[in-house]
Amino acid sequence: MEYSLILILVFFGIIGGFISGLLGVGGGIVFVPVLSTILVSMGYEDPSLSKYILANSFAATFFAGAISSYKQFKFKTFYPREILYTCIAAVPSSIALTFWIANGSWYDKKSFSIFFILLLMLMLFKFLWKNEVKVSENKKPLFWKFPLAGLLTGLISGLSGLGGGVIMIPLFTQYLKMGIKKSASISIGVIPVMMIPMLILYGSYRPEEVLSSMQFGYLLPGVFLPLVAGLLFAAPLGVTFGQKLSSKQLKIIFAVLVIIVIIKTIGNTFI
Repeated sequence: MEYSLILILVFFGIIGGFISGLLGVGGGIVFVPVLSTILVSMGYEDPSLSKYILANSFAATFFAGAISSYKQFKFKTFYPREILYTCIAAVPSSIALTFWIANGSWYDKKSFSIFFILLLMLMLFKFLWKNEVKVSENKKPLFWKFPLAGLLTGLISGLSGLGGGVIMIPLFTQYLKMGIKKSASISIGVIPVMMIPMLILYGSYRPEEVLSSMQFGYLLPGVFLPLVAGLLFAAPLGVTFGQKLSSKQLKIIFAVLVIIVIIKTIGNTFI
């Protein structure tokens, strides 16, 4: 891989890691569009392209979530019971959908991008216009609600390549009526647990199109490791900033990021 591409990946790893720690979204919101651009430039094409994007986004997201969760633990804002209850449904649903995608050719780049754009628009609407419910950082919802949120999270994550935070946080704030900071902490704790079985699945498959001798199934260490290099220090920094910012400030940052990614994805897909 060219040095310029490696530097681009490290740069976006820094951005994705910071966003992961700040908002609890896992970083996939940044990793997916940049991986799409990089892999196309490297010669990857459909029907394998979407699978490569998903697999390597999951790999980078796993590290972003694990590092951010450790930082939350150090801040004593880690919620293991809530994370466990969410994972009970999130993990099997994400595995099932990942298996379906990896063993089929129905999920091409265009349909993938359309779904990604619609998901981001829904997320933006939730944060900007549907957050009028009264929430509390100390809210303790009924625990049976967490698996329901986890079920939908697993499906969305498997389809989009995102860590699931983009759907978890709106669900936690709107449906479970928790504050955004607690929601982000739980979300970032669920994400690395969800990623493990999906990485095993994608790493165990034999792609139809193999363009690198250094790969494990659909996992390309030469692609996702530069992302990881960037997020190693950026993810903890994002958690630290997230603890200091107000909920309103976090919403503004979140909205600006989503708008940028929507425009970028539309440009890559339709222009």
